[in-house]
Amino acid sequence: MSSQQQQVIDAAPIAPDLSVVICIEQRAGDIQSILDTYRTALEPLGRTVEFIFVVGQGSQHAAEVGALAAREDVKVVQLPRQFGEALRLREGVRLAAAEDVLLLPPYLQVVPSALPGLVEKLATADLVVASRERRRDAFLNRARGAAFRNVARITGSRFEDLGCQVRVLKRGILDRIVLQEQIGFLPILAEHAGFKVEQVGVPQAADDQSYRSHDLRSYAHSTLDALSVGFLMRFLQKPFRLFGAIGMVLALIGVLQGMLLLLQRANGVALSDRPALLLAVLLVVLGLQVAAVGLIAEVVLFTRLPATSTYRIRRIVGQAEHEVWRPGEPNG
Repeated sequence: MSSQQQQVIDAAPIAPDLSVVICIEQRAGDIQSILDTYRTALEPLGRTVEFIFVVGQGSQHAAEVGALAAREDVKVVQLPRQFGEALRLREGVRLAAAEDVLLLPPYLQVVPSALPGLVEKLATADLVVASRERRRDAFLNRARGAAFRNVARITGSRFEDLGCQVRVLKRGILDRIVLQEQIGFLPILAEHAGFKVEQVGVPQAADDQSYRSHDLRSYAHSTLDALSVGFLMRFLQKPFRLFGAIGMVLALIGVLQGMLLLLQRANGVALSDRPALLLAVLLVVLGLQVAAVGLIAEVVLFTRLPATSTYRIRRIVGQAEHEVWRPGEPNG
């Protein structure tokens, strides 16, 4: 190898071992200070780390984040406007050069010294989620967290702190998950898709223990997201079970009411001026329509949804090449 070739190799940038994605939102601390704190906290890992900031053009922190682009280990993704959190996350992970991705908020939620332990846990999992130990948190914060945890039980969640945004994942996870704006429910969706998810308790940062207020819209969105995720997990592949059951109940109530009216008519009670007959017919028709919606959804999913879109195979153990059955060959 010539000396010139060696100089080219030495000058080539070193591929990072860990990508840190930070999506800038309305709540954010001092960006420069946060970056330095995260960088110092991750030094014990001995890895090459890159930082990716994703910010919308209309954000009040856009100029502060843009100034970081001059740093060698920082990438700044500037979106034309303030898109949703899921889109910002996808763009950040898409540009990540490392296979291991650490998701962090633009403020301290956990003690920075706990971050290396979370990253190391990724060696035995596909996704690692942090759960804050909130004994010293403000009472209203803990009450709100408990309420959100109970609402998340609708989805079958076993996680204690879905509000914590500190997570470590393999970058390929987002390619296998249908994620709209339910970013807080990412661990539940990943586990449902067959990925191994571990929850790790970590100390809460002191800056995160003060009272934090949220508007009513955020509570409504969280509740609706929990309902939508619960519906998708239970009825994504079998919507007729839900709509068919609702339609059957409505139609059955209508039929029973109609039979009661017929019995009354047989006993001489006139039906001409009774709206109950119209209600009975309406319930039967409505039940058939609701059931038809579920049946149409079932047909669409059966013909359009790929068979492997809702699960994954981790590995195949002990299967020799001559044992693999192929279409067109006799089985057994």
